[in-house]
Amino acid sequence: MTDPTELAYFVDRFMRRIHSGLHQRAVAVDTERVGQFGGLILMALAEMEPVSMQALVTHMARDKSQITRVINSLESKGYVASAGHPEDKRVRLLRLTQKGHDLVREFTHILGDVIGGLTESLTASEKQHLLALLRKI
Repeated sequence: MTDPTELAYFVDRFMRRIHSGLHQRAVAVDTERVGQFGGLILMALAEMEPVSMQALVTHMARDKSQITRVINSLESKGYVASAGHPEDKRVRLLRLTQKGHDLVREFTHILGDVIGGLTESLTASEKQHLLALLRKI
């Protein structure tokens, strides 16, 4: 049986290495200073859109005011658009603009490169197995 503490340690270490790699590499494409948190929000929107602000807040597990500030900045820079919900005008639905999709694509390529570097010691079979496990989670 796997020790959950050991698993937590290695998952945390892997995530910190990803974070560090992204921080170093994303500067080249982050010309409008979206930042890592803004990038995470854009990637979440790409997965969830259209999504309400409340659903995004819940998904990101952050304070609503923090998410709202970042969304407002992303919207002013042309990465995100918002509109009222067709059935409930009190709800603000968020989606990526084409510019937002383009930046997510760039961030995703960088993320792939970073993870590729972290997993270069794995065999092709091990990488396939890791991918299968991550899909399952």
